[in-house]
Amino acid sequence: MRPGDCALAASIASVLQRTRLYLVRHCDVANPRGVLYGYLPGFGLSEKGLAQADSLGQRLAGQPIRVIRTSPLERARQTTSIIARHLDGPEVVVDDDLLEARFSLYLQGVRYAQVPWRRPLWWVHMAYPGLLRRDEKVDAMAARVERSLQRVLESVGDGTGICVSHGDPIQAFWITYLHRRPWALHHLQCAKGGLLALDYVNRKLAKVTYVPPQVAAPPAPV
Repeated sequence: MRPGDCALAASIASVLQRTRLYLVRHCDVANPRGVLYGYLPGFGLSEKGLAQADSLGQRLAGQPIRVIRTSPLERARQTTSIIARHLDGPEVVVDDDLLEARFSLYLQGVRYAQVPWRRPLWWVHMAYPGLLRRDEKVDAMAARVERSLQRVLESVGDGTGICVSHGDPIQAFWITYLHRRPWALHHLQCAKGGLLALDYVNRKLAKVTYVPPQVAAPPAPV
């Protein structure tokens, strides 16, 4: 490469604004009755979930995280609170755009094994999410997650930020980025306590990387 080409490449690189955001799914939930909890109150994190959230906080510690936007549901807010303890005083904002999928209102309170016969519209949802009137369209879920992420981008400057949400909205955002059809919603799984690392160039999403949940190893005995 000629010297002039090197200078041009360096000039272009200097004007590119690169930002990484994190889209986190809430951690594991205490659910001894094995029900779909949807929007129901009283479903906080399990011991496993507490450990997952602590591990997330440790993994993200030291990064210039300016803001965390979170779903208002208890499991997401608890995940956010634990992550924030490891960070340098980020602003925490409750954001309804990060709420659970609306179809959860139809399913909540029913045991997992009973869903197919007690909530038969589940079959339609699984075959084609968003087809039913009471079911939120996949692109609408993706759009509200995108709105929240854009709010973070506007507020972090040269730092970074986090959004904490739920499985279906995160997966809707993911498959939309990949240009997958709506029925792929449940084919990609962001597990509880997992995250998508989102790399933006000049506020345009350039790369999505899935990071599965991890739990920090306990300290070695003395």
